[in-house]
Amino acid sequence: MNKYNYRIHPSIGIARVGNSDEYYLGPETVAGLKQNSSDTQTGGLPIKPNSESTTITSSDLRDANGAFKKQAARFKIYQYALESSQETYPMDLPIQDVQEIKVGSVIGNKTVTNIIWTVHVANKKANTFVLVEDPTQPEGISGYENNQLPPIRNADINDPNAPQPSDKVAVLNDPSRVKKLTIDPGPRVVDGTNSVSINFDNQTVASYFDVSQSKVVSIPDYPMSFPQDSFDDLDCPTGAIDTLGEIQTDQFGRLLVTGGKGRACSWGQHKLTGDVNNNQWFDDASDGPVTAVLEFDDGTYEEVDAGAWVTTTDPSYAPQTLNIVPLFDDIYNSWVQQLDLSPNLYANGAYLDSFTPYFDDNLDPIFKSVALQRWNINLNSYGISAHDNVGEITANDDPTQTGVFSRVRNPNISSQFGEGGYMPLALGDANESFLAVTDTQYFYINQWNNKQYNPGTENKLNPGELLDKNILMNCLGGRFSPGIDLTFIVRQPDLYIKDWATSGQGPFRIKPYPLSYNNLNSETPLLTEGYIPLHTGNVGLEPGDLSKFMAIPWHTDYNSCATHLPSPNPTGNTNLFWSWPAQRPVAVYVATEVAANGGKLTTSDGQELQKWSVRGKGTSTNKSVAQDWGRYQESLNMIKNWQDIGVVMQGDSIDPEQGGPADASYYLEVSSLLKEGEDPTNAVEPYPNINNSLPKQS
Repeated sequence: MNKYNYRIHPSIGIARVGNSDEYYLGPETVAGLKQNSSDTQTGGLPIKPNSESTTITSSDLRDANGAFKKQAARFKIYQYALESSQETYPMDLPIQDVQEIKVGSVIGNKTVTNIIWTVHVANKKANTFVLVEDPTQPEGISGYENNQLPPIRNADINDPNAPQPSDKVAVLNDPSRVKKLTIDPGPRVVDGTNSVSINFDNQTVASYFDVSQSKVVSIPDYPMSFPQDSFDDLDCPTGAIDTLGEIQTDQFGRLLVTGGKGRACSWGQHKLTGDVNNNQWFDDASDGPVTAVLEFDDGTYEEVDAGAWVTTTDPSYAPQTLNIVPLFDDIYNSWVQQLDLSPNLYANGAYLDSFTPYFDDNLDPIFKSVALQRWNINLNSYGISAHDNVGEITANDDPTQTGVFSRVRNPNISSQFGEGGYMPLALGDANESFLAVTDTQYFYINQWNNKQYNPGTENKLNPGELLDKNILMNCLGGRFSPGIDLTFIVRQPDLYIKDWATSGQGPFRIKPYPLSYNNLNSETPLLTEGYIPLHTGNVGLEPGDLSKFMAIPWHTDYNSCATHLPSPNPTGNTNLFWSWPAQRPVAVYVATEVAANGGKLTTSDGQELQKWSVRGKGTSTNKSVAQDWGRYQESLNMIKNWQDIGVVMQGDSIDPEQGGPADASYYLEVSSLLKEGEDPTNAVEPYPNINNSLPKQS
């Protein structure tokens, strides 16, 4: 039996923090879209625990005490009957040649009696490079080109204003520094069905499954590190960071990973001074590799070599709002152009005119995402109508009559990145004023405009491949400044297992750095600075390497990214634009208020019935200062109150006591605990909003 027949999916799993001990499962269908023609549910809703497909409703977001539930990442194992040593994507296998492996599955003449999972997550944010926010300096990946390196966070652990060291890499790899600034609980093992939760805290002994010994090995001397181990003067507004989450199994032996509690701590009583890079701060995001071993009834074991990765990030405040550039499309674009993923689409440095996109697969998600954005931002009536019209495009419409193609920003024309008259009307990546669709997305739209497309769906992805795609379709691609879920490094080939077509491992898999858990001592850290873009090459990632380039703490970036001037700002522009409309709702329609208004979205005088998503005590500002609307004026309040923000959900998923069921075409806010009456709030004013002072960049 080929050991590469087994693969863990999704290749990259997404968990999200919550201050409740309860959880729901992350969405496994695409936001705002039907999974297939027989599916009566729209996609993007998280799933109730111990359920195959039952989606949550608005009352499932919080526990009985009102705490915000975590989103768990669920991992499954699939067996593939591969006959060729050269793989293609999609595999295009008959459905009978793809089988999910559960405890109790029969494979040949053997039965799977157990699935043993090992997961190792860490947080390295305090001990890595900054995300440069100065548009006059190299930002994003450009800061690592030509042997350059950006500045590092916490150049001196005790002095937040210390100058940068001459040898940044040596400082970042200093074991004493790594020990203090890395949150590392070590690996954990979970197995069986409906297991108890195993915690990534400092009370649970680290362990892993040793394939060579065919047994679980405890590591009592693993060099765990948590902030309280190194700092006596921690200031934790909502509690200490004492865990990075938990792992457990469901009734079939699948793996469930939940993340931290959404906490942030500082040492030295240091204040929050930036949106992305705050020295002397920790948060409890994390990431790391996921591996598995199958145990059979004859006493043998088989390793599932094609591992996966999990990352824990911000909550999902609009789980059914599709990004115009989803994370999957951003990653897929890089794989198409740099890793030979789809030679029928792109070869020899060019897209092939012979390629014919499918409307449902390649085009409809782009059009639907435009319409869904409008529920999270303060558009005027013209903008609302324009967004709705794009979302209503069907495969039967004449593309040239829609006027869409001429309005889409061309990613190959640099001048259009500085012009706000194109779609998407959102802020751009590093050193780019406005966002553009990916090259691949633009090629699809161009082919469609030339009437070279197929209606319907190609429907070639098998269940494992579909899970890989759907998980990442529900996440944010560009704008990576730095983003919410992952950031610019996902576009780098060195992040991945490059020989995907011949190794039996398949595409979209993070390459793990081989760690040895032997001969450890509690004082010397196992982890290092690890992966450095364009410097360490394709050696693999350690736990913590995928999330470390995100904001620290994440709360400050989320708070700031309501609306901003572009960066760089086009000459003469004073209009504010949105950062991440699908992931960071700015202006919302409150479900109970819409219900009280007879289901109408406008008031009797024609005003949109909207409120800022972030509102109430601590958000009030001068009426004329538009750049400060819809956010806390002190970032610390976001650390204290993030769990009280409401969630935008489709109308027919809203329970009666929360204003539903509403029109299924509506996406309304529910479950907000922000107390508006304690402080005056500014009424939402439709776009355009005018900046009247120096910009605050994110």
